Amino acid sequence: MADEPASAADLAALRTAVLVCLDGFFGPLPGRRTLRAWRRLHLSWLLAPWFLVELARVFLPGTWRRFHDRQARAAGLYRQLSGKDPHVAQAEVWRMVEQLGWLDERHPGPNEERPDTPRSADRAELEAAAGALVGYYLAGRRTGDELLGEVLAAWAEYEELNQQQVQLLVERGRRGRRGGEPELDLRVQAACDRYLAAWRRWLDQQARLGAAGGGER
Repeated sequence: MADEPASAADLAALRTAVLVCLDGFFGPLPGRRTLRAWRRLHLSWLLAPWFLVELARVFLPGTWRRFHDRQARAAGLYRQLSGKDPHVAQAEVWRMVEQLGWLDERHPGPNEERPDTPRSADRAELEAAAGALVGYYLAGRRTGDELLGEVLAAWAEYEELNQQQVQLLVERGRRGRRGGEPELDLRVQAACDRYLAAWRRWLDQQARLGAAGGGER
């Protein structure tokens, strides 16, 4: 199957499976009051998704199993279309879900505290973004779309900084110290903003192209 171009139906099925997986990820989210409590405990909001996954895995095994099943289905479809190793397929599906998670308007980000944060995506925009990511990964992580390339470059920058942040917090936790590094936290936050802004440019371009296409008809 990997040697043949994926049909539109195959691409739509994979996009839907990735979005279903994303919906499962946001299913066990606690309320905003709990999120604010985490912040008071010096847990960076940027690390919330990983913490939520661990909470679901440990304290909500049924929820975790449902999420795992959804991810397995999406990874199975991706493997059929890409021909990749099962572990690679699972990892790349997770990356798609993670990338969409930061863009999703359901993400428990600090928009209420920082109104200048680039706007997140609604459902229709998430579907468009998921389709773009599916195409990018199936093409071997290549794209001729300049704005999508900017999105992925911004993600790589954010991901590298976030890994540094996670490592720092883990090391501080082992030493019995709380909190992160304010300067690094600000750099991670700025990188996340650039990532969201890059998606916003891409999504706005898609909207303009759609409007132009509709006018031609």
